[in-house]
Amino acid sequence: MAMSLLSFFIFTFFSFSAAVSTGSLPQPAPKSLTIGYIQKAGDCNYRVNITTSCSSPFHITAEIGVLFGDAHGNQIYERKLEVESSKAFAKCSKDIFELTGPCTDQICFFYLYKNGSDDWIPETVEISSPDIDTVKYKYNSSIPDDTWYGFDDCQYFTSPPPPPPSPPAPSTAGHLRRLKWLAFVIPVLLSSAVL
Repeated sequence: MAMSLLSFFIFTFFSFSAAVSTGSLPQPAPKSLTIGYIQKAGDCNYRVNITTSCSSPFHITAEIGVLFGDAHGNQIYERKLEVESSKAFAKCSKDIFELTGPCTDQICFFYLYKNGSDDWIPETVEISSPDIDTVKYKYNSSIPDDTWYGFDDCQYFTSPPPPPPSPPAPSTAGHLRRLKWLAFVIPVLLSSAVL
């Protein structure tokens, strides 16, 4: 019994870790990436925590943007994160941004965008919201200038939605009433035509 409980906890820990953290390396976004497509309406709040590597410069002047979303095409897009301090994205720092956007299912892609020549090196990015599991992406690499750069772990839902259900079969009750009515009317019409 104790061994099966231990196996369960180990399986649960590794399953949870795999669901909330990606082990792949960041890549440039595909050229086919469409930004700004929103499938669902609604407003949800997201917290984006960006940790800058201690290998990064002491401070940067570049503008940083984020793009993330789910496998259904719902996106949260902020081309330029509003920073309160000149120390934002500084060496060994952690910056927190509160964003509002369309409600999503589980986040499965995340891209950073840098507009500027600084050699900024983000370490990790964590996205959380009350309605989704927290997701953490590990960068530890420079972000190329003017390129959406990050992760895409989505298995997109590209197939068309299923067809609507067939309408219910028509009721025979109305058909029988019409037949009874015709059975009554036809003899009356025939008798009046004979007269």
